[in-house]
Formats: sequence, structure tokens, C-alpha cells
Amino acid sequence: MNDTISLRQQLTAAPDRVLARLPSMGKVMVVTQGGGVTHERIGVVERIKKDESRITFAGSAHDCTVDMAHVASAIADRSGRMKDKVLPKLEFADTDGRLMFSVVGLDGLEKFDDALARFVGVAVAPTVKEQGPSVTLDGRDPGLAPLVAAHKAGEEIAIELQKPGVVQRWRGFVPPVNPAMGFINVITSDFHLHLRGGTVARWECQETNVIGHVRLRAFDADGNPVGLTLQGPQNAFEAS
Repeated sequence: MNDTISLRQQLTAAPDRVLARLPSMGKVMVVTQGGGVTHERIGVVERIKKDESRITFAGSAHDCTVDMAHVASAIADRSGRMKDKVLPKLEFADTDGRLMFSVVGLDGLEKFDDALARFVGVAVAPTVKEQGPSVTLDGRDPGLAPLVAAHKAGEEIAIELQKPGVVQRWRGFVPPVNPAMGFINVITSDFHLHLRGGTVARWECQETNVIGHVRLRAFDADGNPVGLTLQGPQNAFEAS
């Protein structure tokens, strides 16, 4: 790949060609964010499924569907670090340059580079991280209740984040919910949910086509949908 001095490069290949290389990267974290919600799936992408303009990253640890009609560019960023380990990532943006989702290579730089070796990159300027507002979490935050209830009920539920062009899902048993640093955190081996305090003002309960199951949709204080939904047996969200 050219521009090897640059740690951040826009790949000239079409984004769908880049995504096709995800199974070769080993363990990755697919990160979707929006409206105070961070939804992360962690593990090896076992296969890529295509359906017209949609691509799904599939496998035991992944369930993310992207409408490629929304995706305009792919950037390889090798500037991320955790202690002494480089954590390279791919960023996929829409036509307005807004980040849609990212893929972090957890098996290191060598495996990341090997997977992308066939692609040419052009150096681009690094991003400047904006300092967000301080975050606080009230013990009565509406975002807490159904997640805590699902843990107590011991029922399997689905947690989904949907934003324009992207939907990512997880299904499993909710572990003890960990409120920390202003966020509601659900942490398992293949899934992380980080829900910023104050993001959810209320949940709207809807029926589903599965008997006895309900879907909870999160709304913010202005009445706008957050994009976060929970789905499972009705009793999963009623434990006190």
C-alpha cells in the first residue's frame, strides 16, 4: 500500500470490496454509534452475505447489516493504541462524510495490513476528537430499568441499534448491568452496549409477531427515536 508514512488513509477501492476482507482480519470489533448509544460486536466475521445493495457480516459473534447505497468511502486508520498495542480500524462514511460504523482490528496491525494488502490508500488528515459534555447517570435513569429487569428474569433478549444504512443486533442473556462513568454498560465476551446517561427518556412497548414477545423502542426527551430497541418475552422486562 502506498503512503505508508501516513497513519490514516482513504482507500481507493470500493467499500464493498474492503468489507469483503473482514473474515481475513481475525477478531474484530464492529462499532455502531448514534444518539448516545454505542453497540459493539466482537469476534471473527465468519462470512459475508450479499442481498442486492445490502451486506451482512455474519457468524456466531456478528449480525450487522449495511445498506451499501449509503456508504461512500472507507478509511484505514492505524493511529489507535491501547498501551503498547496498535489497534487499527476501518471507518466507513456516508456521502456527507459522516461516520456510519467502524471495524477495529483486535488481532493487531500485521493481520490488518495483510487483509488490506491489495488496496491502495491516499493519505488524509487525522480527525480531531471533540470534547463531549460531561456525563452523569441518575440511579433512576429510564435506560436502566428494562436491562436490569432482563438480567433478573434470566430471559434471552435481543438488543438492536438502527441508524441510517446500518442495523446491528445481539441476542443473549443480559449479564449484571454495570453503571460506570455516566454510562449504562452491558458487557459480554462478544457484545458491549454503552448507553449514555440521560439518552433514554421513555420506552414505547409494541407487540411483535412472536406470541408473548414485546419490543421496547427507546425515545429521547424530545420524543425522537434513539434507534435502540429491546425485544424478548414480556416478562423479561417486568422483573422488579
